[in-house]
Amino acid sequence: MDLTLKLKRKKPRHSLVARVLHWLYAPSVLTCIWSGFYINRPAKIYGFRNMNSAQKAHFIAQFTLIFAFLARVYYAFQKKNYKEILPNRQTIQNLPRFVRYELFLNSKKPQFPKYNPGQKLLFTGFVLLLPLQILTGLALYFQDSWQKTTKIAKGLNYLRQLHFLVALGNAILVAGHLYFVFTQGFKTLKSIFTGYK
Repeated sequence: MDLTLKLKRKKPRHSLVARVLHWLYAPSVLTCIWSGFYINRPAKIYGFRNMNSAQKAHFIAQFTLIFAFLARVYYAFQKKNYKEILPNRQTIQNLPRFVRYELFLNSKKPQFPKYNPGQKLLFTGFVLLLPLQILTGLALYFQDSWQKTTKIAKGLNYLRQLHFLVALGNAILVAGHLYFVFTQGFKTLKSIFTGYK
């Protein structure tokens, strides 16, 4: 069978731009979290040779993340696909049905357009927490020129604590996202690589 005909029959799920940006910010988020935990409390378990290597990894990852996140937000508004990512009234209405299934209280898997309510809530969490992570990270990195941010946070120590707490929140969201990735089935998982379900 012709490859073009096969692709036409498959249902497109993720555009090339969305996939490229995903594979830029996904490893960036993970690297920021991993290296950040080492910077906060160095330990061999994280795999870094020293503080310098962890800081370099964090530096590269943070600026890749900033670029990818801003590009993804711009793309979401340009293509208006933020409507399928962010929760709406229907998401809230579907939430009890979704929770019953996830808690094994209902054996029939409910069908949702593209993302289930749990995924939409996770994505919203990322949209809210990542800007705060970026701002507090930049304030820590550019301490001299971002002194006003440090003052708003009532000192450098509080700013570090806030940055760490937001990182924990993002780590929890990543864990939730990975849970949904591996429980949605192979077809859904491969679509982030191929674009098709």
